[in-house]
Amino acid sequence: MTVYINDTRGNVAVMLSLILVPLCIAIGFAIDFSRVEGASRQVQVALDGAVLAAARALQDDNDTTTVTEEANLFFKTGLTGNAAVSECDNPVLEITPTAQQVKATVSCKHPTVLAGLVGLSEFEFEREADSYFGIGKLDVVFMFDTSGSMGNDNRMTDLKSAAQEAVTTIFDTDSNKTGNVRIGVSTYATSVNVGTEYFEKVTNEEPNQTRCTGTDSYGRCNRYTQVTSTCVTGREGSQKYTDDAPGSTSWIAYKTNSCNSATLLPLTPTESDVIDRINSLPTNGNTAGHLGIVWSWYLLSPEWKSIWPTSAEPLGYETTNGRKIAILMTDGEFNQAYMSGGNSFKHAQKYCDAMKQKKILIYTVAFKAPKKGQNILNYCATSSSHAFNAASGEELTAVYKAIAADISQLRLTR
Repeated sequence: MTVYINDTRGNVAVMLSLILVPLCIAIGFAIDFSRVEGASRQVQVALDGAVLAAARALQDDNDTTTVTEEANLFFKTGLTGNAAVSECDNPVLEITPTAQQVKATVSCKHPTVLAGLVGLSEFEFEREADSYFGIGKLDVVFMFDTSGSMGNDNRMTDLKSAAQEAVTTIFDTDSNKTGNVRIGVSTYATSVNVGTEYFEKVTNEEPNQTRCTGTDSYGRCNRYTQVTSTCVTGREGSQKYTDDAPGSTSWIAYKTNSCNSATLLPLTPTESDVIDRINSLPTNGNTAGHLGIVWSWYLLSPEWKSIWPTSAEPLGYETTNGRKIAILMTDGEFNQAYMSGGNSFKHAQKYCDAMKQKKILIYTVAFKAPKKGQNILNYCATSSSHAFNAASGEELTAVYKAIAADISQLRLTR
């Protein structure tokens, strides 16, 4: 008997068998937990996409039923696309229309493999996500240089292509075409052509007027001098650097020669109108860049709502969920001033300062521009990250693409 009691040769095997079972269970749980963690990340990606889709649907003025359906569809599609194994309920949405916000919670079950050996056939987990539109209404003005130098090196061709792509990207953020995204066009060369529709409203003079400056022997007029055209310059007085609407003490001055054919386009939700205007841009004249800047401001200013069509009335400066953006572009040095108190560069600085005070977001694009042209645009940009320089057509396309993507992200923020 003593011999058997003192014989310990089988103890290790017994102890190992006692340890091995819980060790295997622990390893099994670890493996299953790892699989669940991977599955939960797949679910999170799908849920993030679902709330973004729901927020976009909400911003496009859909009712909560449609918003929920959009979220569910996107969530299921996301799970399928990621080959997710987890079984999930439809997300439970908390929708706040006034804040343009969507929150979602989803409950899921994931089957186990090794943990099933001890009767645990599945793990349950929850995931949450929220999304909101940072900006509901968007007014954007593209400023284009149409001076003679834009006719060199295929510059205008490159500009048209790059700008059209950017316009389409920005309009695509308003998928249901609710009119919450509007784009206008400000053009300049030696002066700014406001067209016959707006000339009298801003100058208090009829457009395209002439007067007789010579007669023949019969007293008939045989020589005419053009008095007005449809092109304007700047204004003087206390309203020089403001966005006050034109009036008895703040009419815009005008010019009769070197009137570039490019006309500005007030804010519109119609993409084809903007594309057509870009396609028609000419190239001739000098570079009165400060005028292009201030007319970009006028197109965005609520003070000018009496000038523009009702559909183009700019958002108020304090509009909730609204943002005003100017994208300023040149290929040259600002070299045409008109106004007293400094050159075009100095006037441009003051206009940009005033626009920034009104919280207008300013992007700038210097395209094959000399140093002085780059300097003024760098000054005008909201920050250094909003100032771009392009030395080729390919770079210009990339620049406008980056700006459009940034604007799109401003509208949709997660």
